[in-house]
Amino acid sequence: MDVLIYDIETMKEFFLVVVYNPQEDKYYEFGVNKLRNDLDKFVRFTECHTDWFWVGYNNLRFDSQVVEWVLRNYDQWHQLSSLDICGRIAQKAADVIHDANYDVFPEYREEELSLKQLDLFRIHHYDNKNRRVSLKRLEFEMDLENIEEMPIHHSKTDMTDVELLQTVDYCVNDVQATYQFYLVTIGKTDHPLYKGENRIELRQDIQEEFGIPCLNYSDSKIGDEMIKKYYCQEKNITYKELPKKGFFRKEIVVKRCIADYVEFQTDELKEFLSRIKKMKLGMQDDFKEEIHFYGNVYSFMKGGIHTENKPKVFEADDEYEIIDWDVTSYYPAIIINNGRYPKHLGKEFLRGYQQMFNKRIELKPLAKKDKKIKGIVGALKLAVNSVYGC
Repeated sequence: MDVLIYDIETMKEFFLVVVYNPQEDKYYEFGVNKLRNDLDKFVRFTECHTDWFWVGYNNLRFDSQVVEWVLRNYDQWHQLSSLDICGRIAQKAADVIHDANYDVFPEYREEELSLKQLDLFRIHHYDNKNRRVSLKRLEFEMDLENIEEMPIHHSKTDMTDVELLQTVDYCVNDVQATYQFYLVTIGKTDHPLYKGENRIELRQDIQEEFGIPCLNYSDSKIGDEMIKKYYCQEKNITYKELPKKGFFRKEIVVKRCIADYVEFQTDELKEFLSRIKKMKLGMQDDFKEEIHFYGNVYSFMKGGIHTENKPKVFEADDEYEIIDWDVTSYYPAIIINNGRYPKHLGKEFLRGYQQMFNKRIELKPLAKKDKKIKGIVGALKLAVNSVYGC
C-alpha cells in the first residue's frame, strides 16, 4: 500500500499542508500566506497521488473535508490575494469544526473524496466519545520526545516570518507523530499489544473476502457489519430492510439471564445464586455484587466477573505448576449453546451467528500458516465478539 502521511493547518493568514512520503523519506510542504501561494503546486501534487492512501488523524471528519473543498473551488480564486484565500479556507475549516461539534454529517462522504483516506482516529475507535484520544495524548503514550501545542492562535493576523516558521515546525511534528502511530497500526512496533498485528492488512483481507468497505472501520463496526451481512443472508433481506428499532424492556429479570444448569454445592455460592435470582434491574439501576470465597473477593458487575486481588508473585516449583486455560470463543459458545438471540431479530440471527462461529473454529488452525485465512479468522472473531458487552 502506497501511503502519504499528512496534516493541515487552517489559520486566518496561513493555509498549510505538510505531507510525508515514507518510501522516499521526504517531506513536502505547501503553503499559502503573505509570502507565497503554493495552491497550484499542491493541486498538481494531489493529481499525481490519487491512487495513494492519505493517512491522517481525524482526517475523514476534518482535513479531508477542507482539502476536498479546496480542490473543488480553487480554480475560482485566481483573482484573489493569498490572504483572501487563507481567510476563505479558515472560515470553511471553522464551519467544518462547528458541524462536527453538533454531529452534523460531513459535506463529503468518504466515497466522494478525491483522495483515498486512512483515518487512524476512526480505525482505533477514538471517534467514540467514551474513548476519545487527542494526538497530543498519543504522542505522550508513544513516549515521543517532542510534544508540542500549537504556539499561535488560528485567528492571528500580521504573522511574522518567525511565526510562519513555528507553524510549519508544529505541523511537521504532528505529521511525524501520525506516522509513528501509523507504524503502531500496521504492527511495526515493540509494544506487546500491537507488535505484528497489521490492522490495515486485516481490513484489506476483510474487504476482499466479504465485500465490506471497512478500511476506516473500528473493530466493533466491522463486527457489526459482519453480523448484518450474515443476518441478511439468513433472513434473505437487504440492508435497507434491517429492523430499525430493538425490543425495549423496562426491566431485566436476572433469573432469566442465568442458565437452568447453573448450580453450586457450597453454602456461600448457593446463597449468592439464590439472592441474585430474585433481582430485577430497571433502566437506572446499577448492578454490583461481591462474594468472599476461599480468601478471594469476586466482584460481579455489568461488565462481567473479576477478582479483587492484591499484587502477588506466583512461581511454579516442584510442588505447584501454573496452568493457563484458554477457552475458544467462550462467550459466543455460551450464547449459541443456550439459544440466546435478540427478540426483535428472531432465531435467524442465531443461525447466522452460529455460521460465523463454526467457520471461525474451522479455519483457526490454518491461520498460523496463511495470512489471508488469518485475516478472515480475525474478521469472524470481531463479529462473534461484537454482540455482547464486556
